[in-house]
Amino acid sequence: MPANHRRRTSGLAAAALAALATAGAAPAGAAPAATGSASAAGAAHLLAEVGAAAQESALEYWTPERLAAARPASADAPAPDGGPAPDAGTATTTGASAPSTDGTDGTDEEGTQVRTLAGGDAPLLTRRQRSTAAVVTGGAVTVATPWTGDPAITSKVGRLFFTQGGLPYECSASSVEAGNESVVVTAGHCLSEAGHTSTNVIFVPGLAGSEQPYGRWSATRTFTTPQWLQEDQRTPAALNHDVGFVVLGRQDGTTLADRVGALDLAFDAPLDRVTVFGYPAAGRGGDGSTLQHCTGWRFPDTGGTTDQGTLCDMGGGSSGGPWLSGFDPAAGTGTVTSVVSFSYSSAPERLYGPRLGAVEREVYEQAAAVVVP
Repeated sequence: MPANHRRRTSGLAAAALAALATAGAAPAGAAPAATGSASAAGAAHLLAEVGAAAQESALEYWTPERLAAARPASADAPAPDGGPAPDAGTATTTGASAPSTDGTDGTDEEGTQVRTLAGGDAPLLTRRQRSTAAVVTGGAVTVATPWTGDPAITSKVGRLFFTQGGLPYECSASSVEAGNESVVVTAGHCLSEAGHTSTNVIFVPGLAGSEQPYGRWSATRTFTTPQWLQEDQRTPAALNHDVGFVVLGRQDGTTLADRVGALDLAFDAPLDRVTVFGYPAAGRGGDGSTLQHCTGWRFPDTGGTTDQGTLCDMGGGSSGGPWLSGFDPAAGTGTVTSVVSFSYSSAPERLYGPRLGAVEREVYEQAAAVVVP
């Protein structure tokens, strides 16, 4: 991802990424045909409109080698222009935190930086003590664990691959109910960061190792909230709405939901018990190709955002993974009420996700209204 505050990768991963960039990884015609289109209210929701040729080009772009080279969005990466990236400050933070609007150094009272799992910048949060009093741990699965339960859920959750700055990255996403049967929800930072719109976006549902049992689906539209797109993405104002939606083209005339099914989507959910799914490619046990999960109760973030947290140690690459309320593992059903967004560097065992409210509903309705020929 084209952030200016990441450490340099090392070894074979960095070499592979550099080779792809040098070779001109982004194919001609893969750039979005239109960006930043405005809604009737004047808010920019549409990030990219991708024509048929560019959709096909995106599918061709993702060779097995590029899929293997794709890094979790939180992975350290060289600057996209090939220049040197800043040196790391610590093992758990990326780059220096920017000065905050309240005169702090971008950390909370515990000296904790906050970052999206796809980004390197620390949001400018106020110095507020986080509380653990409301955290309920009974019966929770607090460390990301491979999903070995009923496979009914696996087709609806998948890996989102995309490029930014000519480099390949990966997030998580899930199929959600929509009139056009072609919408997935993910994190906003998987579709746009630091002014860069993701290109070559494809969704691979049910990814399991090298197996792609439901094929690949290319994006025809990408959307995010105006707050994520227009605000300083290091601030709570942006993080509160770190959500994105992707409309996918058909596969041999079939819509995504008709092929893999879809999860319900709800807004303004209470602090209930959730099951979080994702494809972590960094952190404990993450390999990027194994669906993992956590379960637990949600609690409010008292660090400065309106996001909700849950006890879940799941690393980079899980960004955009669904938080399911009322999950029925046997039926593979549940309601998406948030997505993986960020964690505090000193508390990686807690994930935070935005509340889905009126803003997200409006963006979702735009995505759901797209006609998919």
